[in-house]
Amino acid sequence: MNWIAVVITAVLCAVISCALTAYWLKQRVFPSLLETLEKEFEERLAQASDVLGERVEQSVRKGVVDGFTALASKEVLDGTTRAIAKTGAEFVEERLGRIFGRRPDR
Repeated sequence: MNWIAVVITAVLCAVISCALTAYWLKQRVFPSLLETLEKEFEERLAQASDVLGERVEQSVRKGVVDGFTALASKEVLDGTTRAIAKTGAEFVEERLGRIFGRRPDR
């Protein structure tokens, strides 16, 4: 009967130790751990939002600059195209006038 008392005492000691450890973890360790993790998460989220904000700002700035650059290039190309077409039309008009014996009125 002596060994049964030893086994029962060992089991009760293990159960009480596990219960006290669980209570201590639940009341002391987990709340502070969650608080620490929450602070770390908020800091990293703030850093990520700053980095993301900078990247979006750079992309928007680049897009606006590219848009204005393309707009200016388009206007220059339109003006150049019109000038070339006008010069070509004047050239053809002058040559046709010479072929048919008419001189341009200049």
